[in-house]
Amino acid sequence: MRPKQHITAAIEKQSEQAKKNYQIHLTATIDCIRFLLRQGLAFRGNDETDDSVNQGNFLELLNFLAQHNEEIDRAFKNARGNLKLIAPSIQKDIVRAAASETTKVIVDDLGDELFAVLVDEARDISIKEQMSVCLRYVNKEGQVREHFLGLVHVSNTNALSLKLALESLLETYNLSLSRVCGQGYDGASNMQGEFNGLKTLILKENSYAFYVHCFAHQLQLALVTVAKKQVEIALLFNLLTNLCNVVGASCKRRDMLRDSQMTKTIEALKSGEISSGHGLNQETALKRAGDTRWGSHYETILRLISLFPSVVNVLEYVEEDGNNSEQRAEASCLNPRHSFFAFDKEKLIQLAQFYPLEFSSTQLLALDSQLENFILDVRSDDHFSDLNGIGALSQKLVETRKNIVYPLVFLLLKLALVLPVATASVERTFSAMNIIKSRLRNRMGDEFLNDCLVTYIERETFDCIDNEKIIQSFQNMKPRRMEF
Repeated sequence: MRPKQHITAAIEKQSEQAKKNYQIHLTATIDCIRFLLRQGLAFRGNDETDDSVNQGNFLELLNFLAQHNEEIDRAFKNARGNLKLIAPSIQKDIVRAAASETTKVIVDDLGDELFAVLVDEARDISIKEQMSVCLRYVNKEGQVREHFLGLVHVSNTNALSLKLALESLLETYNLSLSRVCGQGYDGASNMQGEFNGLKTLILKENSYAFYVHCFAHQLQLALVTVAKKQVEIALLFNLLTNLCNVVGASCKRRDMLRDSQMTKTIEALKSGEISSGHGLNQETALKRAGDTRWGSHYETILRLISLFPSVVNVLEYVEEDGNNSEQRAEASCLNPRHSFFAFDKEKLIQLAQFYPLEFSSTQLLALDSQLENFILDVRSDDHFSDLNGIGALSQKLVETRKNIVYPLVFLLLKLALVLPVATASVERTFSAMNIIKSRLRNRMGDEFLNDCLVTYIERETFDCIDNEKIIQSFQNMKPRRMEF
């Protein structure tokens, strides 16, 4: 072999080795970022220099991997001096790629289906107003899904600003308000205002995007009103508020109350008044009652069960539907319980008339015929004998491919399932936001916060995405010095 060929072969071999080291390094970096995202942990450390005793979660985890994997350790030691896969900007690019792929899976699962939007806003630790958006839809398997779409910083919380922010977010994923057939908000005036609320502005563009005031909020306000009408209960909550003010402001008083309660609990256990066991007699915190805090009056209202049976039935109904599942439609005319006992063709046709874009006059006639054949078919089919709720019916129709036989019935079923009842899903995003953007991470940017929230909240979807997709998305963002 000639000297020139020797040099060329050596260069190619060196290039292949460099590419292999780059792949190992990048994969290890993504694995560390995956772990931190799933756990909602911070990336950066206060001092990330080489002689620091604590370089932060990301670098410490990366070093831990290298110490326990010879191949990764060798790749790190042989990495080029200009390879900056541990740089903060690269970390954010990888997080952006991971969030983008996660959202892409959700949008692909939605496909061309109609959907409902769940919207709420809250302040983060930096006193920024953040608007959270979730989607509710029925996927190709007939399953009801609620997924977090994104978080948007809004400088103004009036209805028009919220609408523009919502439209901008939907357009990012090629979605539009024309496909919205349901809106779910709390009772804030800027959301449900009759003249200038967000729901009104959307209804002006899409008159079939029906608004539903969160039933959990409505029920909470009803419970508070009931509680305040009862003198004894009102006095109890006043006493609780005073107790929180007096005891909650002092650690010493908290300890005194805690010791006193412990003594009483021990005496009650010895006398047999109460029993011991797993999860029993646990210490609980005192919380000040609030009119909009779900559960603050709940324990007291339970004492009124015998007086208000209808309220309790609604309470149980909303609790079962805490995640907006198919159990919300127990009284639906398509409910499969007891061999479709509640089936009512006329009411179902009336329901279809609320959606003239989906059901023309000709299709309404076809729906009438399909409903008659449908009810005869499912009542004689053992696959539908033990179903509970219209959500289960939707999935079974897809499994048995009867959604193809009765497309209009299935469409009507999906429209009923898409309508939201509670906004629990979108409100849970703010609990996650307080974990991700904490007091020690209060300078986190809006885009990075959104990306971290997407992967943290939708971790089940995130787990299904392999590293190869994240790598391709990362490399497609902008030209890289090395690709593979």
